[in-house]
Amino acid sequence: MKFFLVVIICFGVDCQAIWEDTAYDNYDLCMETAASTAQFMQYTYPESSGQVDCLNAREFELLQEQLENGEELTLPNQENQISA
Repeated sequence: MKFFLVVIICFGVDCQAIWEDTAYDNYDLCMETAASTAQFMQYTYPESSGQVDCLNAREFELLQEQLENGEELTLPNQENQISA
């Protein structure tokens, strides 16, 4: 199964998604990278909030559909929250 590293970063209520185009071969490797990415984002953008996560292919497709449909991004859970 492939996993995609996705970062949702919010400044106030304006949220944006960024991701890597290359998929990870396993969840653990993706999550290791997610942890260091979250630390980097906290340091670089301390005034922001956000989430770093690893999505499987179907979840990633759903996110892309959501963005294509113009739906607003929200932070779905607090597990990998990167707010300072």
